[in-house]
Amino acid sequence: MILVFTCECGNRVDFHAFGDRDEHGRQWLESEDDDRLTLRRGEDGVVFACTFCKETYRLQAGN
Repeated sequence: MILVFTCECGNRVDFHAFGDRDEHGRQWLESEDDDRLTLRRGEDGVVFACTFCKETYRLQAGN
C-alpha cells in the first residue's frame, strides 16, 4: 500500500502501486475499490469525493 484515503465517515480506500510506470518513471496508483471513492480533476488539482457520505476534499497541485 502506498496511499490511504480515509473520510470522516470512516470510508477507507487503499491505493497500491503495482510496478507499472509512465514515461517519466512514476508509478501508477490503483485503488482497491473503485466504488468507494470518486476522483475528479479540479481546476488546479484533484477532488476526492466519498461515495458513502458525499463529502468532497480538494488536493491542490503544487508548482
